[in-house]
Amino acid sequence: MRSCRVLVVCAIVVVGGIRLVHAQTGTAALAGAEVAAACAPSEGIAPAPGEGLRILGVQDTSPRTLYGLTDLVVLDGGSQSGVQLNQEYFIRRPYAYGWRPRTGTRSQSIHTVGWLKVVAVNETTAVAQIQSICDGIVAGDFLEPFSAPVMFADGEPGTPATLDFSSLGRVKFGDEERRMGAAGDFMLIDGGMTPLTPGARVAVYRDLDVARLPLAAVGEGVIVAVTNGTPVMRITSSRDAIQSGDYVVRHK
Repeated sequence: MRSCRVLVVCAIVVVGGIRLVHAQTGTAALAGAEVAAACAPSEGIAPAPGEGLRILGVQDTSPRTLYGLTDLVVLDGGSQSGVQLNQEYFIRRPYAYGWRPRTGTRSQSIHTVGWLKVVAVNETTAVAQIQSICDGIVAGDFLEPFSAPVMFADGEPGTPATLDFSSLGRVKFGDEERRMGAAGDFMLIDGGMTPLTPGARVAVYRDLDVARLPLAAVGEGVIVAVTNGTPVMRITSSRDAIQSGDYVVRHK
């Protein structure tokens, strides 16, 4: 009996000074298509080490380096950093393959690994529960405010007569800078001179680099988000793999 009382006292000490509530499941209840859109890549400048809100580690009985669904993780900021109870955050990680200059100012692909909700907070730290995962989560991943994705109907494929070839964009890359994509995938694009906004429908064309041959139609897409000025396209249909460098043409 005495040992049981000791365990209870220890448990109270661990959570002392932190208000704890049961995690809600609003973001966890997203539909499949919405989850896919929320996991889409973005482009931006990742915070330098020591900046921004990050994951410190997991609350567990033994150390772990990989975290998953429903895990409770500790954040390196609390109410003094603006963290509030029930706040939701995307969990992000800058994608880096090979050597890159560590200037902190180079725009790069940002990999979304999941999102979480704050369930306990004090002045300097917070505890959050992982609500959904797109990939494995590790210590050091940084957080950005969560916003639920807005889904748009695919619509009927347009015709060449409805396309505006006066401002051509280009396909950049997909998640983790993959250079190819197919129907259902998300790819970042350079929108060209005419800004593209969420809901805009686009067609994808390819220059075959053969004299006197016109651009070849490859697929269709819809813009689902614009992050840091970079449109994110969901590929709605394709007759071939859509590749980096393909042209993006907006429907009028």
